[in-house]
Amino acid sequence: MYFLFDIGGTKMRFTTSVDNHHINEPLILDTPQNFNQAIQTIKDHLPSLLGNQKIKKAAGGIAGMFDSQKSKLVRSPNLPDFEHQPLKEILEETLQAPVFLENDAAMVGLGEATIGAGKGFDIVAYITISTGVGGVRIVKGKIDTNKFGFEPGHQIINFTHSDHTGNFKVVELESLVSGKSVQKIYNQDPRDITDPDIWNLVSKEIAIGLTNTILHWSPDIVVLGGSVSKSLNIETIKKNAEELLIFPEIPEFRKAVLLDSSGLYGALHFLTSD
Repeated sequence: MYFLFDIGGTKMRFTTSVDNHHINEPLILDTPQNFNQAIQTIKDHLPSLLGNQKIKKAAGGIAGMFDSQKSKLVRSPNLPDFEHQPLKEILEETLQAPVFLENDAAMVGLGEATIGAGKGFDIVAYITISTGVGGVRIVKGKIDTNKFGFEPGHQIINFTHSDHTGNFKVVELESLVSGKSVQKIYNQDPRDITDPDIWNLVSKEIAIGLTNTILHWSPDIVVLGGSVSKSLNIETIKKNAEELLIFPEIPEFRKAVLLDSSGLYGALHFLTSD
């Protein structure tokens, strides 16, 4: 049996796969902000998830930037108490099985690239816009080689000089378009925003970020996921990006299709692709 998990800033999901092709109905829980509480929550639900079966291998994504050994988070704005904890060691002790860790957006992107909206394309740029902004470059069904992962949400969109000394303030993509940022800027839950002018502006800001990502990653397709993307018009974003790009062809643009299970399918593909 494979044990699969997806731990984001607000929700965490757990499931298993017995046949290595399909996943069972996921258990969805709020993510405890306290690390020890999160581990205890996993322990509490293991009996109902496993029954009398043992875990062969486990894999999953967790929100944040991992060290080069993929053993602990070195930065996690949405799960700060998880930073620098011996994640891999503790999870392997808890699950009594080898555990493979990745950034949560990377696992989601892997799922979309292999059995979702990006299936059939060699180079997939997956961008998620949810609580934060994340993403991954998938090449021929595998997460592209990297040292510290991919952080397209932290790309610098603009900067302003703050004084005569040359000091300046940077503006990152995530600070403009993430769910948390949209709520802060417009003082509304993104799910409640119906003003088309707001979404048109957000779409233009996203298009600038995607243009940078396309120029750096040169993908065949861009897949846009995350809760905020549900309120966006993908064709509007594509049109805005097309006006900015210098490439002779613009990549395909699609919304993610696997929804909440994409990270779990990505974890399953991660374990079964070698």
